[in-house]
Amino acid sequence: MSLLGPLEATVGGQPMAIGGLGRRALLAALAFNLDTVVGVNRLVEVIWDDHPPATATTKLQGHVWALRRSLVRLGGPDAVNVLQTRPPGYVLCADRTSTDLARFDELTQRAAGARLPEEAAGRVAALSAALRLWRGDTCVDARTAGVAVLAASLDERRWRAMEDLAQAQLVLGDHNSVIDAMEPLVRQWPYRERAWEHLIE
Repeated sequence: MSLLGPLEATVGGQPMAIGGLGRRALLAALAFNLDTVVGVNRLVEVIWDDHPPATATTKLQGHVWALRRSLVRLGGPDAVNVLQTRPPGYVLCADRTSTDLARFDELTQRAAGARLPEEAAGRVAALSAALRLWRGDTCVDARTAGVAVLAASLDERRWRAMEDLAQAQLVLGDHNSVIDAMEPLVRQWPYRERAWEHLIE
């Protein structure tokens, strides 16, 4: 499943039809909290913000049913176990789901373990691979207000990874790459002190 850009899901290499905004917000919320039960009340809040319809719980159940139907259509009967009902809500099972976010976390953790200056090249390689996973703004096509809050924390992690990459590139003397990456970042977020520091260095 791809969260780092427009929301995409595949089953057995085939793209899955997700549906409209509500269903996309539901899937995004579950994927952000992989292997963790997300309560019905929280999912209703994520999908409908402060204005849930009177039938919100029933509509939520309908969204879950539709997602399971799409999973089974592509992956067979066992695929229904990807999205499970566990009181007080639902859970997307980590052992049956892979996400680009999990891969991003793996690569950034690897980079964090690379010492500077000795392992600067390894840090650059890991962070470059992590940042290539991004295809745009996080879940840009699933952004209810609730999803936007969740996505903002991931976007911040993306900016920090860019700054970490710039630090390692400076160690290697790759000043041009730092300028190319940090100038757009400070234009968009002019108060990012660390990005400015990398530019000045």
